[in-house]
Amino acid sequence: MRITQSQGLIIIFVKSGYDETPLSRETVQNKVTVATVYGRSYYKIINALKLMDIQFESVSPEEAALSNAKIIITTRDEAEIVRRKDVLLDTELDDSPVFMKAKILRNIMGPYHDDQLTIGIDPGIRIGISVIFLHNEIESVVESSPESAIKLVSHLISRIRSNKKVVRIGNGNIVMATQIAMTLKTKFKELVDIEIVDEHGTSQPQNTEANRRGARDRASARTIALRNGKPFKSSSSSSSCISNGVIKST
Repeated sequence: MRITQSQGLIIIFVKSGYDETPLSRETVQNKVTVATVYGRSYYKIINALKLMDIQFESVSPEEAALSNAKIIITTRDEAEIVRRKDVLLDTELDDSPVFMKAKILRNIMGPYHDDQLTIGIDPGIRIGISVIFLHNEIESVVESSPESAIKLVSHLISRIRSNKKVVRIGNGNIVMATQIAMTLKTKFKELVDIEIVDEHGTSQPQNTEANRRGARDRASARTIALRNGKPFKSSSSSSSCISNGVIKST
């Protein structure tokens, strides 16, 4: 995500996984506002925002209290000065950046007609995972086992507030795909829609630069997340592959 200023407005541009073409473009009236006079907390906040490629402005807590900023990040003590219900605390930055990104995006967008959370999974020896929220990719990682992938996706489903949550899993390794789908469906039931996606055309050529450091798996997961699949239907044969959330070898 890239935020720039033009004629007094803040323009949000979102990069796709393949080029600089914006996936969405929204105009808002305020930047992310950092409101603290504590040096250590200030550097902690701005370093996190820089890592997330989000621009910000710095003001005192007193100035923030009088502003119409949509997003204010401060300390717990100074939140008493700001007196805003939707203020974000610096302690939240100790958590995974993906959850802070989701909160910032939701605050920027406000009431939004489509706040679907979509998670794409590319099963295989390396499991690519792409997380798309409010038309922005907020996380892209590679996990080394189905169990670690399920744990991460479960955290994302549980902690990101969204009216609709969809997990799309590629069918390149149909056994692993079915096992992951069954575990998630058993755990979350109707809270999440799970789709099995045809992976044809999602993989990049073996000799491309994207093969480095799992980038190929992340790119495939992103493509899977953006492609409609067939609704997953659980079965007794699928459930037999799983015991207490642990995937059995088949």
